[in-house]
Amino acid sequence: DDKGVISATTKLDYESQKSYTLNISLSDGSAADYATVFIRVTDVNDNSPVFGTTNTTVAIMENTPTGTNVTGVSATDVDEGFNGLVVYTLKGGEGKMDIDSSGFIFLQKVLDREEQGFYNLTVIASDQGQPARSTALDLTLVIDDENDNAPVFSSSRYELKVPEDQELGSVLLTLSATDRDAGANALVTYRITEQRPQTSSPVFLVNSSTGQLSLGQQLDYETVKEFEVKVQASDGGQPTLSTETLVVVHVEDVNDNPPEFSQAAYDVSVLENHLKGSPIYTFSVADKDEYVLVCENFVLLSLEPADGTILATGSVDRESKDKYELLLLASDNGVPLRQNFTHVSIRVLDVNDNPPQFTRAQYSASVPVAAAKEGQSVLAVSATDPDLGNNAVISYSLMNHSDDFHINNGTGEISLSNNLEHITADTVVTLTVVATDHGVPQLTSSGIPSFLPFFEDINDNPPVFSAWIQTHLSAPENAAGLDLGTFSATDLDVGDNALISYSLQDDFAGTFHINSSTGKLMTKKPLDREVMDSYELKIIATDSGKPAQSASLVLSLTVEDVNDNPPVLPQKSYSVTVRENEPPHVILSAVATDADIGYNAIIHYTITGETTLFHVGELSGDIATLQPLDYESQSQYMFILKAFNPGEPHLQDTANITVTVEDVNEEGPVFDQSSY
Repeated sequence: DDKGVISATTKLDYESQKSYTLNISLSDGSAADYATVFIRVTDVNDNSPVFGTTNTTVAIMENTPTGTNVTGVSATDVDEGFNGLVVYTLKGGEGKMDIDSSGFIFLQKVLDREEQGFYNLTVIASDQGQPARSTALDLTLVIDDENDNAPVFSSSRYELKVPEDQELGSVLLTLSATDRDAGANALVTYRITEQRPQTSSPVFLVNSSTGQLSLGQQLDYETVKEFEVKVQASDGGQPTLSTETLVVVHVEDVNDNPPEFSQAAYDVSVLENHLKGSPIYTFSVADKDEYVLVCENFVLLSLEPADGTILATGSVDRESKDKYELLLLASDNGVPLRQNFTHVSIRVLDVNDNPPQFTRAQYSASVPVAAAKEGQSVLAVSATDPDLGNNAVISYSLMNHSDDFHINNGTGEISLSNNLEHITADTVVTLTVVATDHGVPQLTSSGIPSFLPFFEDINDNPPVFSAWIQTHLSAPENAAGLDLGTFSATDLDVGDNALISYSLQDDFAGTFHINSSTGKLMTKKPLDREVMDSYELKIIATDSGKPAQSASLVLSLTVEDVNDNPPVLPQKSYSVTVRENEPPHVILSAVATDADIGYNAIIHYTITGETTLFHVGELSGDIATLQPLDYESQSQYMFILKAFNPGEPHLQDTANITVTVEDVNEEGPVFDQSSY
């Protein structure tokens, strides 16, 4: 200006022009002078660093070694000196990477894509001016996957139960394995590597994509009860990584095999002296499933269901029963129940276990001395033996030798050895006869006395029963042929006057029978306690004298109860009406009766069908509701009431129960719509 002050007319920019040269002239109007002015522009930090063109998304493989450069960035600052000196810093690297002074980002730690798949980085370029200026550049560092993780199954061991009739092709289990890698490295495929036990064709198949384990061959519990299958899961990486799991398949038995006996029928022999509790025969039953044996219609025998062995539970006596016909039933425990049966005939072989028994307790005969001749038959004794064969062949002998009498060892006939001239009247000769069988070992009867009186006896003594005879007896009902005992009397007379016969005053329509010779009392018909629970039997013992004399013995027989009557409900069906919403209460009392007594007459009750809303008293038979009934939910219920004995055999009766719910007006009318 006119004062010589140089001023800038515009803002100076160091980056556009760093200096100026001015030519200045000075004039007073007549004279002039000239000068040159050099102006240098001083830099001011007015520019921030600027990044060059850079790809803001960078990829790097996981597990790359530390020190490796990830990428490089470059920033420039047009200022001069410290104002243009660019320094780099990095944010977001989480200590796993850093940036050097040249702008190269490098790894400080190995990266793991499975822990973190990408990083958001910010590179800050700052100059050194005062105040400093900076620029930020955002980068995304993507971690590329490396196949460094094998697939992992959800379990190292799987166990499952499969019925042997499982349908072929059905899915048994879905295996699941996961891989922390990505892409092809995480693509899992499945295959079976081993099956134990091995089979000609694989029993199990696995879908390579879904991992579904399915059935490829029919299972058979009877052949193989358990399989172990190793399944491998592999990824699609290079190289491929894999892992295995174990699948244990327990084959469950299905009842597909009936029991099979080795024979259609069995003929078995057993000696009658077979020891109680010892085995008689063991049956072979083939059932690839599990089974139990049941034996029906036998006495004195039992069956061990576990191994099919028939045992003697009592004394086997051929003379009582020489043959047992059994039905042997083999049942398995499956669903449905499968059974098979066979017939068993057990023949009891004879053992010489019975000595001969004389048909009379004593024998007598009168011999007129005057007419006695050598060889004359005076008496015949007879014995029986219930055994068979040689065991029943009987020989007779005199216990003590006699010069006057001889006995035929085959027939038991006693005859005179001489004329008895040395024997006078009023003499009684007693001979003891022994009967011996031909069995091994030989068995001998007790000596039976034979009285040979040589005088005429007078029948002046009645038979007499012993005072020690037990007269109060008991016997179970439903059993025929019961031996109630032998009730014999004695008579002091001799000969026919001492020969006693027995009879019953009342045999109750053939229910009882007494052996007229021995006094053995037996039942001929089964007793029924419910018809008659006790009997009074009068046994009459009569001798053979003339006139006959007799005595009597009164027996009291109590019939023991057997559980042979089921409970009986008064009705076969009941109908009950119950108002809805009533609180729980007894709605019906159905009391059954049982003709048996004692424990056999105890009655239990239960219901089947509706057990959630109704209850029956176990001993009372009272049926009650367990909660209020709702007519709108269900207007009628039907179930079965069962009355049964708890003991054996299990006897029962049933009745149908119908409960009708009576409606209560608790619901008002309801329009179809709230408005019209």
